[in-house]
Amino acid sequence: MYFIGEICYYFSDKVYSGLPLLQTGAMRMQIKMLENEYWWGGVVDLGDKMPYDAQSECEIVLGQVGEDQSSPLYLSSKGRYLWSSKPFRISFHAGTITVDSNYEIELGEGFDTLKGAHKAAANKFFGKSARIPDTRFFRVPQYNTWIELMYDQNQKQILEYARSIVDMGMTPGILMIDEGWSEDYGVFDFYPGRFSDPKDMVRQLHDMGFTVMLWVTPHISPDSNAFRELRDTDYLIRDKSGEFAIRKWWNGFSCVLDLSNPEAKHWLQEKLRYVVEEYHVDGFKFDAGDPYMYRDEDQTHVRQLGLDNTSDYSRFAADYTFNELRAVWNMGGEPLVCRLHDKRHRWDYDGLNCIIPNTILQGLLGYYYGCPDMVGGGNYGSFIENGFHLDEELYIRWLEASLLCPMLQFSIAPWRVLSPENYETVKRFLKFRSRYADYFIKLAKNAAENHEPIVRHLEYEFPGCGYERENSMYMLGDRFLVVPMVEKGKTERTVKLPQGTWRGLDGKEYSGGAELTLVYPLDRLYIFEKV
Repeated sequence: MYFIGEICYYFSDKVYSGLPLLQTGAMRMQIKMLENEYWWGGVVDLGDKMPYDAQSECEIVLGQVGEDQSSPLYLSSKGRYLWSSKPFRISFHAGTITVDSNYEIELGEGFDTLKGAHKAAANKFFGKSARIPDTRFFRVPQYNTWIELMYDQNQKQILEYARSIVDMGMTPGILMIDEGWSEDYGVFDFYPGRFSDPKDMVRQLHDMGFTVMLWVTPHISPDSNAFRELRDTDYLIRDKSGEFAIRKWWNGFSCVLDLSNPEAKHWLQEKLRYVVEEYHVDGFKFDAGDPYMYRDEDQTHVRQLGLDNTSDYSRFAADYTFNELRAVWNMGGEPLVCRLHDKRHRWDYDGLNCIIPNTILQGLLGYYYGCPDMVGGGNYGSFIENGFHLDEELYIRWLEASLLCPMLQFSIAPWRVLSPENYETVKRFLKFRSRYADYFIKLAKNAAENHEPIVRHLEYEFPGCGYERENSMYMLGDRFLVVPMVEKGKTERTVKLPQGTWRGLDGKEYSGGAELTLVYPLDRLYIFEKV
């Protein structure tokens, strides 16, 4: 179980990997909070609960919490960091931080600010890749077929969805064909019962201007030809007894590829190479790979912690310039497109409220190339629960909050579920976003070379100015302050501008420190450029 709120976050139903019982000689580090000190880190899925301060009461076991990216790193507004190369347990209680680990823990100090702590930790511990994902991710929107088709992915409706995007005046972009295009997990070919001519389908999608990606996982259905092909190899993870590890996940029970084995990695590369060469698809959405699929006692080619199998999957995906992942462990600085996990179509818990703080935390942990889930939410269950009755206000506010995040992804067709007026708003915002494409790419290259987030917390850019708890606006690089409305029914908010001179979209200039009362009709997003 886990408690949500000010008390504790702790998963006990998925204690499969990460931190076993502390061993004899395990390390414990305790540090006192400094005055007015705030901390971020660890688990992207908990970003909306941060920052932690002297009043926080919680415990987190890395590797057992969340469905997004995680890293063994915490950063302080006072220029300190906590790091270990392996998972640890961390608690905040009565102004004291306690870290327990079977591995070495490092406390870095003397870097003055959140920005200083991030850069020091990133330069020391993050990957050194100078690559970024394909620049098309930053120039055009993404479209995912999941909410429209769910498990019924098929050639006819995928083409209809793509044609509608173009016919309804939206920009063609990256089209992700989600789960259900193949017959079984581990089968990397189109299912002929739903795809009569997949090569022609991909050709038509390309002709319409789309880049095409396919959903894949590292799972193998145990009662399938793929399993029978692999059962006499060492390509599948085995449990501690030596039997094939058959693990429960959201779609049933599956075996899992052992990507610590170079031969298993080559097997998967060849399967995906066939799909690329035969059908001319451009890349892959690498789903699953969650830590709960692995155990520390599993038998793998390389003896390692269960969490390290999650990292193996991410490293595999990084070889593809068109990639997308969700479950990632300790891969800061790598050229990975990291999507926030499926959010619910709601304002509060696990909905719109998470988009800004969790995207900010992605950047602080080195997952710079983030996608804030699908506009309006990607959790299909929340749409089914309300009979697909869309909250149009929520949808537009979600779009506004996500608009200047590094990437933007649609799924549910806005022309189908919105009023004509609100759909026109969507198209106007898409056109507006395109103005920032070159700046997105500039920031992405800077992230790869200099380890600086694209989306930044105001505390990162303006330390000690009272913005530590600000989770409803953000900086795009060091130039643009983005101020959306993220509360249901509200049409007004008061904002204190940071230091400097700022220019609004209307061309009017404002001095830092000014308090502005901003009015928000549904089609309004405030952006201020630092001049």
